[in-house]
Amino acid sequence: MKEMLKRIFLVAFILLVLTAISGFFYMQKHPLEGNNKLTGKNLHFSGQVSK
Repeated sequence: MKEMLKRIFLVAFILLVLTAISGFFYMQKHPLEGNNKLTGKNLHFSGQVSK
């Protein structure tokens, strides 16, 4: 029973991490319109700003 609970939590954690990573890369390609209109610039993961 304890092993099964460990496995369930591990799978849920991995799915959560994969969802966060895929969402991050999606937002890099499709930034929010409101955020883009306010500044006109995109902030990249490396900290560089592109116009």
